[in-house]
Amino acid sequence: MVMAHSAPQASRPGAAVVTGGAKGIGFAISLELARRGYAVVVTGRDQAALDRATREIRAQVTDARVTAVPLDVTSSASVSEAFAVVADVAPLSVLVNNAGVIARRPAAELPDEDWSRVIETDLSGVFRCARAAFPLFVQNGGGAIVNVASIAATVGISGRVAYTSAKAGVEGLTRTLALEWAASGIRVNTVAPGWTLTEMVESGIASGQLNHDALVARIPLRRLANPAEIADAVAYLASPQASYITGQTLVVDGGFLINGNA
Repeated sequence: MVMAHSAPQASRPGAAVVTGGAKGIGFAISLELARRGYAVVVTGRDQAALDRATREIRAQVTDARVTAVPLDVTSSASVSEAFAVVADVAPLSVLVNNAGVIARRPAAELPDEDWSRVIETDLSGVFRCARAAFPLFVQNGGGAIVNVASIAATVGISGRVAYTSAKAGVEGLTRTLALEWAASGIRVNTVAPGWTLTEMVESGIASGQLNHDALVARIPLRRLANPAEIADAVAYLASPQASYITGQTLVVDGGFLINGNA
């Protein structure tokens, strides 16, 4: 006998923290979560970008609950300060670890400082924020963490050794946290975007560093993702509709990884 199941619903969504939430995919995530009623805490290192993001969200979402909080995920002190602010905004429901940087150099030429900068931001920063969020989730009876990785966690990308290593680490971190924290009602999942039309990618195409037609030819759906499509996947994994999903990676790449002819 199959029993009907209704995903648990909250009367009003609590706080949703988005690291690197002022630009690109991060901004799209912040905007979508605001549309879904969360009290969005947009974080990042660029105060001007944070201010622009909060203004834009308020312009697009009636009665948006949005707060900008400076955050450097490479600093444990900064993370602690930011999550102390989060505790005063609303009960924490969602953490989206999106902040990331990249270093473009061949492995044999990559200096320690570039390796460390990427690993500290893209991997250690995810751990720091999850660790800081844990007691807030426990206090509120659970919640959801969505880590933003990349298809680079699965395929090698020449000249991106630190980035691919960090993103692969994020997937491993996701699985371990999901295992350890399930008993506390905390779900932990990953979204792995493929090629997405962010400002950085558009700039690369415009400058000739990226070949748009060559990229699209490797994607079965024959187009790049819109940041909003990545945001939809993140919002789903954060939502009550994904209440029985944890420790998983949702690839959002238009079929890039399944294309054996790429």
